[in-house]
Amino acid sequence: MTGTHPVGTRAPGPAGQWLRNLTTPPRGAGEPPVRLLCFPHAAGGASAFRPWRGLLPPECDLWAVQYPGHEDRVGEPPATDLTRTARQAAIAAQWLADRPYLVFGHSMGALLAYETCRRLDHLGVTVPDRLFVSGSPPPHRVAAAPADTDSVPHRMHGYEHRTGTETGAGPDNEQHDEQYDDLAAKTLSADLRMLAGYRPGPAWRVPWPVTVIRAAQDPDLDAAAAAAWQDYAVDDVTLATVSGDHFVCFTRPHDTVRLITGAVRR
Repeated sequence: MTGTHPVGTRAPGPAGQWLRNLTTPPRGAGEPPVRLLCFPHAAGGASAFRPWRGLLPPECDLWAVQYPGHEDRVGEPPATDLTRTARQAAIAAQWLADRPYLVFGHSMGALLAYETCRRLDHLGVTVPDRLFVSGSPPPHRVAAAPADTDSVPHRMHGYEHRTGTETGAGPDNEQHDEQYDDLAAKTLSADLRMLAGYRPGPAWRVPWPVTVIRAAQDPDLDAAAAAAWQDYAVDDVTLATVSGDHFVCFTRPHDTVRLITGAVRR
């Protein structure tokens, strides 16, 4: 989740600050593949999507956004403004738009994915084939809800121990110590403050297909909240439910990835 280890391959040029290629090995410049750009959850980093690498079709490159203060950007101050973070991510994401691409975001990452797509559209950049939002109510519902500072850290703690970490830490590893726990807690706290300060502007309706993914046992997203994303799309959204809890897209990613690969342009 956090740490100073290398995470994927950086995009060339200025986009390399924000974008990590998680495909192994990274594909070259031959036949243009489709790209999938993923936005992590609160306290999550690009490496959260490593379990997806072997599940995507061979023509799909896996990319993830790396937020300031996370993983290999741990030496930078964490982001404090969600809309400004999305603006910076959009500037970097333009580099991916020379090929067909999809955008996915989970939890806090769903909001960042939405806001980033808003800015890509305003910049006149080639739009993604589809936006996938997972594990999050739509922007105005998030902004109106009180911050739940107790339950989110509890669920994050459970997620860390179910999956281990990219630093080699785990429940049976001595590296999973107070130093790591303190770093993870600070990263989560910074992201929760950013979420608490999120004030979305006028609702922007996504002018391309949108899929909302809800885990059936997710306490953060019920069916009504998932359906409310309809107010943020020009056309009807696709509502999909997978079995599992809030972090099932990482702990058992097959169902989530299958929904995404169904939209890959072949």
